[in-house]
Amino acid sequence: MAVRLTRYAIGGAPLWGILDGDEIAPLEGTFASTADILRLPPAELKARAGAERLPISSANILSPVTAPAQIVCQGLNYADHADQSGHAPRQKNLLFMKAASSLSGAFDPVIRPAGCQMLDYEVELGLVLKRPLGAGDHVTRETLGDFIGGIVLCNDVSARDVMFGEAFLQWFRGKSARTFCPCGPWLVIPETDEVADLLDRIEIRLWLNDELRQSAHTRDFIFRPEICLNDIASLMDLSAGDLVLTGTPGGVILQATAPLGQILATKLLRDSERKDAIIQEATAHARYLTPGDIVRAEMRTDDGTVDFGRQLLEIVDA
Repeated sequence: MAVRLTRYAIGGAPLWGILDGDEIAPLEGTFASTADILRLPPAELKARAGAERLPISSANILSPVTAPAQIVCQGLNYADHADQSGHAPRQKNLLFMKAASSLSGAFDPVIRPAGCQMLDYEVELGLVLKRPLGAGDHVTRETLGDFIGGIVLCNDVSARDVMFGEAFLQWFRGKSARTFCPCGPWLVIPETDEVADLLDRIEIRLWLNDELRQSAHTRDFIFRPEICLNDIASLMDLSAGDLVLTGTPGGVILQATAPLGQILATKLLRDSERKDAIIQEATAHARYLTPGDIVRAEMRTDDGTVDFGRQLLEIVDA
């Protein structure tokens, strides 16, 4: 049976605990990082939970993925998102990186950088590795549990005007500002033989100011987790505790329009001219995230048996 793990603080250093209903059961022992705690199987984690219980409301819930960690992201991994972004069905897996300093908690504010006019949300399912992945490794559906130690709700917050308007395509810069990767609240630790089945049964949703904007199921993935991990292994090394984001479904604020496509295709524009043109075109058709907006997200299995928790994020200005 999967364990829901939380990282929290009560006026001091971060601690780890297991979620027990509406309470936290603190874990005995010291864990320096997510990688450190993922060395233990669910049964041993349960054995380290003593009799003490703390109300969740008394704790500051932190990101269960700790820095330093590499964050590798899949782009356009749902057909509806690819279509709304103006891309044909993908033949190759799109991968990019995100800075570890973007990690933040599930209830922390998201800080809109100074000058950003096109702040967007991207709800995503995250995979946390429990062992290294590199050249020579080959992952199958049957061996997913040998590599994936935890599953977590994330949000790949994106500054679209930075991504597409500064020095042409600046995805890393537009996705890596501090607070741009809300993570948690819980890290779900499945048994090794549960991972593949669990990943086939997950629903994910996001609301903006109580309006449902994104809704998808993991059956909608274009590239399954084992394919993604093999693509990464063919390119680079990952370590225990690293995070892989599996893409966002359709419903993000940025939608492709013909004029926007023409602007992006015009490479002779100066950076400042292109950015101004993108902002003018994109903001004429949609309202992007502004201070006071509330972004709420949740993730659970389709039968409701495993709850990955909910995020509640307020947008604030730098």
